[in-house]
Amino acid sequence: MTEPRPDHPPRDVWDRYWGGKAHVADVYPAVSDLLAEIARGLPDVRGRRILEVGAGTGREGHELARRGANVWALDFSPEALRLSRQISDHVRLVRGDALATPFPDASFDLVYHQGLLEHFRDPWPLLRENHRVLKPGGLVLVDVPQKYHVYTLMKHALIALNQWFAGWETQFSPGEIRALVERAGFRCERVYGYGMRPGLLYRVAREALQRWGVRLPRYPRLGPLDGWYRRWHAALRRLERSAVGPYITLTVGVVARRER
Repeated sequence: MTEPRPDHPPRDVWDRYWGGKAHVADVYPAVSDLLAEIARGLPDVRGRRILEVGAGTGREGHELARRGANVWALDFSPEALRLSRQISDHVRLVRGDALATPFPDASFDLVYHQGLLEHFRDPWPLLRENHRVLKPGGLVLVDVPQKYHVYTLMKHALIALNQWFAGWETQFSPGEIRALVERAGFRCERVYGYGMRPGLLYRVAREALQRWGVRLPRYPRLGPLDGWYRRWHAALRRLERSAVGPYITLTVGVVARRER
């Protein structure tokens, strides 16, 4: 993710995390949710320069590249980049520091990151670096854990027991992440939420069983109940997209624009 810092998990944390994923299919994608938000602000990505910071598998970037964008995926973990290479060779993979990226000023039309900002006790260096490499008028998308969710309680219980995989992590309310991004010099366009499908308990169970060599599908398969589950899935999708969505979902995100 970034160079080892006192306020950030050392690189070996992320190498262990990504090294435990044998295949990119082991990781939940945010492809449809994230791409929908990108498309609202950047309907045509052909020829656009896009950077994902702390990219992990970079699955969304590979889809953007397939649609014609020029995509760079930056991560400090070689294990994450190993997984990303399984997808395609259409994304430029860069091993580097999120706080000091190897790009000139105003290089990109879009910069985004998911599950990264919450690992920094001081978020400003990351957001300032995002601002630096983004072109005036360009978009930034920032996804973080949403504060008002049972995930927050579970996470802090594990942090207190020194059992959280990342050592330390915070979370944000929709208002907090919006204010943070605006203070960093961006103009917020909207706040969104996602992550209700599948539920948190299924995600936790699937992750735990993987450690024992048991692999469950990313989404439950309920046989004769699959039709019911698809309807439930669609209802949750509508709820995510509603005005209350960002306050009840696992993840909250903000879309903002650099004005100058």
